[in-house]
Amino acid sequence: MQIKSIGASIAATVLAILLFVAAYFFMAAYSRYATAERQLGQAARQVRLLEQHRREQARKRRILERVRRFIDKAKATGAQREKWDYYSVNIDEPVSFPEAQKILGQTVNTGSYYFRPVALHMKKEVQSGTESTGVKKDSLSADSKESKQADIFLSLKGEFVIRRK
Repeated sequence: MQIKSIGASIAATVLAILLFVAAYFFMAAYSRYATAERQLGQAARQVRLLEQHRREQARKRRILERVRRFIDKAKATGAQREKWDYYSVNIDEPVSFPEAQKILGQTVNTGSYYFRPVALHMKKEVQSGTESTGVKKDSLSADSKESKQADIFLSLKGEFVIRRK
């Protein structure tokens, strides 16, 4: 009976050792699997990022090509900076409605010039009759700037851009 119990304990010991060896190999294989899965996820992210980068580069190439075509067309039509003159406009004065209409009518764009506005401010309240010092304006000539009929205060800033001939 002792031999039977020794054989059973040897068999149990061998099975326990086999269980530990199998567990070790299983854990090693699982660790390799988990590492490979993480690497696969990183590789998939890199592929997505590279595809996104490739699409972005293609989009930028298309934009640059459109810009090049625009520049070529602009050069062909004479729209070069050297071929234009620039005249600043800075009006800050009270004007009548007809004068304001005339001034604003001149700021339209045409084929040979255009107006590049920076600021336009029109204010209805025009102080007439007294200066900022409180002195009454009695003795002004008929054609002086202060004596004209002012309906609004016009402030216009900008630049006329005119093509040279």
